[in-house]
Amino acid sequence: MYMAYSQSNGTTTLRGTAHASKGMTIKRGYAKLLLRFILIAVILGTVFSFGAIVQAYAGDGTVTVSTPITSAQPLAKATQNEKVVIQSGDTLWGIAEAHKKKSENTRSYVEKLKAFNHLTNSSLQEGQVLLLP
Repeated sequence: MYMAYSQSNGTTTLRGTAHASKGMTIKRGYAKLLLRFILIAVILGTVFSFGAIVQAYAGDGTVTVSTPITSAQPLAKATQNEKVVIQSGDTLWGIAEAHKKKSENTRSYVEKLKAFNHLTNSSLQEGQVLLLP
């Protein structure tokens, strides 16, 4: 702060020429910095929350590839079952619609697929092999 003294008629007067804009600039700078920090924190929180939600709904993370026990069946009969290798975007419903008999219900064929392949849920992994009943 700059203070100027002037003398006139034998009296001394004090004139302050404080620069209020400098004080406001510092406060505005802190406010902008705080606003940017809060904005970045909100964006990062949203991104991490979205990732957690996606992972929670994607499944439990375990890949279950099981083959039915065919020791009681002859080997020739076990090779007659058609196999489907899961590709990206495949679903049990789509596989059931493609491979069911015309007179068969799609929902019941999905349940047969799950039971025949010992699946506990409908999630499929790319590269997984399903045997068709």
